[in-house]
Amino acid sequence: MAASLPHAPLTLAIGPVTVAFSWAHDRWSHRVTLRDGRTWQSIEGPPADGDPRWPASPVIVELSRLQTPRGDAVLGVGLAGRSHFSVCVGPDPHDPDRALFEIACRSNEPPVWLGSTYHGPAGPTTIAPPLAGLALPATIQWGYAFSGRGLVLLPCEPPRDRSDS
Repeated sequence: MAASLPHAPLTLAIGPVTVAFSWAHDRWSHRVTLRDGRTWQSIEGPPADGDPRWPASPVIVELSRLQTPRGDAVLGVGLAGRSHFSVCVGPDPHDPDRALFEIACRSNEPPVWLGSTYHGPAGPTTIAPPLAGLALPATIQWGYAFSGRGLVLLPCEPPRDRSDS
């Protein structure tokens, strides 16, 4: 089921983690808050080099809430330049108290930068997938989670050539 209004805030609670999505200018932004009050705010817009084709965090312009067997999840899609992003946030299948972020970018040109950027308790934090040996077009994936203890980095899959998709 999609959010009732195109820009109505959307909140997802998973154990000690709350993810709150809000509309910021031309895309969705989100804040992750732990039960103990620590927060991570997604950083949107161009990265330090200013190239809008490669944003600091995935561009999400459409957002939907989904019901899954593990509980509520949020699916988002968007694009920047010639790259398409998809994001799924929901309960981690291995730990129901962790909010799992699974991200993919379908790219037709070599990325200058790709990843997720947050302003967290210790300052800026980046999560970036490996880009070495990228054969285009490619689907680049990365993932991470938030638990009651904070940010959990997960192994990134190598880029895949998916010329059939």
